[in-house]
Amino acid sequence: MEGTNRVNEGLGEILRQSCRLMARNGYHGTSMRDIAQETGRSLSGLYHYFRSKEDLVYLINFHGFTTLNQTWRKMDGHFAGAREKLYAFVYCHTRYFSDHLDEMRVMTWGTQDLSVERAQAIQTLKDSYTGAAREIVEAVRLDSGGGELSDRRLLRETFILFGMLNWIFGWYSPTLYGSVEDLVGDIYRTFLHGLAGDGADSDEIERMSADVKDWFAANKTNGMW
Repeated sequence: MEGTNRVNEGLGEILRQSCRLMARNGYHGTSMRDIAQETGRSLSGLYHYFRSKEDLVYLINFHGFTTLNQTWRKMDGHFAGAREKLYAFVYCHTRYFSDHLDEMRVMTWGTQDLSVERAQAIQTLKDSYTGAAREIVEAVRLDSGGGELSDRRLLRETFILFGMLNWIFGWYSPTLYGSVEDLVGDIYRTFLHGLAGDGADSDEIERMSADVKDWFAANKTNGMW
């Protein structure tokens, strides 16, 4: 199972239903029998895909972060400018997790319930994704004429961006707060220009929104997407 890429339709549905249950009841408040009941499968049927809750959490994290990394690598080669890459990265992250808020909740719990080997495998995927964001933040800074940042400052700025991106599972609802595109535009503007928004360019955001949205519609992958 380790490092596997098999997410067939049956497993994908089990992961979605299990995430919904765990997001509601918590990891320790969810048993394998609960998962079997939620998914409408027998315990032996579940064991075809995973043997324990640890297996399940590993699969959720592995496929989630693998999807994000693979999608970003495709997008990175398509969008050129530093600000365009920033907008595309924000869209990639927000689009994925707005469609998978339960998965996001499980993935933000961390890997404390996984073995050391599995936790390290997930951390490697996280580090790759964080590194991509760090490169974008640095490129935007240099492109804006702000000069180089120390490694410590650059990491702070990168995790400030992730702080804005990752907390949406706790509050976002398109019915209450508007479309994903509205949310992406606000995150982009606020991170890049601050609340004053003196340098925000609505025409630029509108153009990038159309380009990135079209790319996603044509290139998004199967599995947890």
